[in-house]
Amino acid sequence: MEKANSLNHNGSQSKNQINIKRKQTKGQFNGKYFIIRNHGRFFVLLYEIWRFLNMNLKLFITASLLAISIGTAGQTETHINITDQQGRKQGHWIKKYPNEITMYDGYFKDDHPVGEFKRYFENQSIKSVLIYSDDGKKAIATFYHPNGNISSKGSYIGQMKEGKWQFFSAITNGYLISEEYYSKNLKNGLSLKFYPDSTIAERLTYLNDVKRGEWTQYYPSGAVCLKSNYLDGKINGKFEVWSENGSIEFSGQYKNDSRDGLWFIYKNDGTIKYKLEYLEGVTKDRQMDIDESDFLDSLEKNKGKIADPENNGVIR
Repeated sequence: MEKANSLNHNGSQSKNQINIKRKQTKGQFNGKYFIIRNHGRFFVLLYEIWRFLNMNLKLFITASLLAISIGTAGQTETHINITDQQGRKQGHWIKKYPNEITMYDGYFKDDHPVGEFKRYFENQSIKSVLIYSDDGKKAIATFYHPNGNISSKGSYIGQMKEGKWQFFSAITNGYLISEEYYSKNLKNGLSLKFYPDSTIAERLTYLNDVKRGEWTQYYPSGAVCLKSNYLDGKINGKFEVWSENGSIEFSGQYKNDSRDGLWFIYKNDGTIKYKLEYLEGVTKDRQMDIDESDFLDSLEKNKGKIADPENNGVIR
């Protein structure tokens, strides 16, 4: 009997302990659910705060940029085309054509352009870009044709051309037509003309803008076409012309731009075909002058010119 009561008592204790454990487990589960649920609400709250701040930050940035833009525009409008008390241009200058198209846009310091200075055609295409030194005395220049192709490149010192200048075709972009050297705005030194493939077409020299020294023209193949000399801007001395295969066509002498002395016209085999004698540009034999001098004129005229890609004509 006592043993049975003992078993019943122990069984009751076990059931009570199981019930207690179930309640504890349920309480732990409910506690964890409560914590997770509240953590979720917390993160939702953080997300809403972040959205609010982010939206307002964007609005703030947009408003700030707009204010800066308006302020800058206002400042720009009020700080261009300024002259100082001495009437000298200072700072940013923009000049326009009567139709309100910009003529030039650049900067001045004490009435001298400095830095990058741009000029425009009335069709709004770029006309020139000059990069000035700080004192405005030197500039590296690039000029453009109205179609946008580069026209010329070179340097200025004191608004005068100085050093090497290059000149380009308006039709063929990048085709270098000629190259010259300047000193105080006058041609001085070597002057070259080129064919489209960059082969030299003509070579001569200048002294203070006057042709002087050896003058040579070439065929596109590079063979010599014509050779003579300039003295004080006039052809003087020996004058020779060759065919492209190297055979001599005619030769003679010049004196102050006029034929002088004996002139020879050659056959294809190099032997003399005609001989003419000139005195100050006129032959002694008038009939020979009519018959052959005109022929010599046409030969010399054609040989002394180079095809000009700009107008399908010639450049002398």
